[in-house]
Amino acid sequence: MRYSILFVFTLTFCTTVWSQDGGMRVYAGITSMINKDKIANPSGFSHTGYHIGVDGRLMSGGMAFIVGGRFTSVSKLATEDFQLSGHEATLTTLNGRAGLDFSIFSFTPLFRLRTKALASFDVLLNQSDQPDPPAGYKFNDGWLGLVTGLGADIGPAVIDIEYELGVVNAYNMKKESTFNSWTLSIGFFF
Repeated sequence: MRYSILFVFTLTFCTTVWSQDGGMRVYAGITSMINKDKIANPSGFSHTGYHIGVDGRLMSGGMAFIVGGRFTSVSKLATEDFQLSGHEATLTTLNGRAGLDFSIFSFTPLFRLRTKALASFDVLLNQSDQPDPPAGYKFNDGWLGLVTGLGADIGPAVIDIEYELGVVNAYNMKKESTFNSWTLSIGFFF
């Protein structure tokens, strides 16, 4: 019985890797967002939380076109400590993402390192009413960012670390109020 389970697992693992000409990556992870505006986001503070997403990959050789979406929930106000959930007030966004993924190196057919270049359109879904951001600060309906990162495919498992550079301001009529963020994600490709 033990060898049968091992055989089925190995077959599934290898089939998934060899079939990565296209498919979906389902993932979840942690997020830390920092706004450049020092009034809304004092030094050493960040908006922390989690994200859940799905990306579709269309591969050809060592390059893939990616289109996906991600739901992100972080603390509305910047804090000093990292908190995954249970914030007093939350900020939720839906992130539409599109771009390219490139293989850096394939060690074996079961293990590959990759990088990516994506555009992220972050749409504000909801924000808690209280507490309010500093006086005169109101969130825009959305913002734009450029994403890069490193990832590894280990059979059907994927792990990614990404950095998003904010391009469009997050606060209405406030210059230099873009969000830059770091994310760490773990998921599966199928």
